[in-house]
Amino acid sequence: MNTQRSTRPSTTPAAPSLLATLHSTGRSALLASLLAALLAACGDGSPADSTDTTGPTDPTTIVQDGSSAATEAARVAVGDLLFHDTRLSAGGNLACASCHVQTRGHADADGVFLPLGGPALDQQGLRSSPTLDYLNDNRGFAFDNQGRPAGGFTWDGRADSRAAQALGPLLAANEMAHASSAAVVARVRSLPYLAQLLSASGLDAAASDAQVLEALQGALQSYQAGDQDYQLFTSKFDAVQDGRASFTAQEARGLSLFNSPQRGNCASCHSSTPPAGQTRALFTNFGYFALGVPRNSSSATADPLFMDMGLCGPVRTDLSNRTDLCGQFKVPTLRNVALTAPYFHNGAVATLQDAVSFYATRDIDPARWYPVVDGAVDKFNDLPVAYRGNVNQQPPFGLQPGQAPRLSAQDVQDLTAFLRTLTDGFVP
Repeated sequence: MNTQRSTRPSTTPAAPSLLATLHSTGRSALLASLLAALLAACGDGSPADSTDTTGPTDPTTIVQDGSSAATEAARVAVGDLLFHDTRLSAGGNLACASCHVQTRGHADADGVFLPLGGPALDQQGLRSSPTLDYLNDNRGFAFDNQGRPAGGFTWDGRADSRAAQALGPLLAANEMAHASSAAVVARVRSLPYLAQLLSASGLDAAASDAQVLEALQGALQSYQAGDQDYQLFTSKFDAVQDGRASFTAQEARGLSLFNSPQRGNCASCHSSTPPAGQTRALFTNFGYFALGVPRNSSSATADPLFMDMGLCGPVRTDLSNRTDLCGQFKVPTLRNVALTAPYFHNGAVATLQDAVSFYATRDIDPARWYPVVDGAVDKFNDLPVAYRGNVNQQPPFGLQPGQAPRLSAQDVQDLTAFLRTLTDGFVP
């Protein structure tokens, strides 16, 4: 857990004081003693297609009245244990935290191409591990009144809650690799803190398998929603908004480009202003976007014929007939983006500056990003030809090779400098 803490506005109810005490300590003996005290007080890779996307009732609302607050704190604490426990995988060697590393913005570990999973950790994942930060304002997947998709969890939004998302990696063959939900429950029943999980979920030793599974999902969801490490709001950007710091000239130029509809146009999806009724910008609209990211040509790619089409498949199956959505992936928050390399859903771009450069040069210099086949650039080569027309052409895209770029090389550097101000842990 982070050792630094700072007071900041929250988009969720404040954690109870006992939970705050838990944050200020380690996970060793004191965690165990706090769990015992809480329980005495009170008496959320690619998931399998069959994953239940409903999940247990959302437990994230903390009621600040004695036992309710203590119950939620206990659920957060045991969810913390589960999230970091390698014993939760079939091979006993992979935890949720293995692919969602706190120091990397709860995304892929440093130097990882795409996650390796399976019982022997030799099965290549097909997608990068998205950040789990700043998702408390996300909702279940739906289409708005203009027919635009938004919400949901994972790159294709097929899980409607953190609880539902938590089950997917447990059952995925290239992740935690359990053969069935029953196998997951059997593993949970073997954990030394099973009693704490059951008690925090209002269950006893006679709980059914379905109840134990729901308790597991609910605890993981509560942990990610209630642990402040997932919503710190301690970046330089926040300090500037609070009047405690100032941008450098380069960072200020980057912000201007970020917000400019005709230049960077980043804010059209990664809003730099707070949602209605809130005080902090989330840098995502939780929508979907077709970028036409190049195919990851690394030799580590599991399936050379695999083409990931996001919302329309092949991992998500319920929208397979919506070919107009092929190529669209979830818009992630840009908070902590400097920590979350490699970039995009397939990890095709290694550095943050290169990711910004992709936006600047995708159309004017496509040979930089895509292979040349029979003398022609195979643009948008990670999508079947029939769906390449779905790729977005709004600024900074929509130019032809040889045209003047909307973003110069200096603009790319300025935007990158601004994006680095979104990293939590800034000290004025």
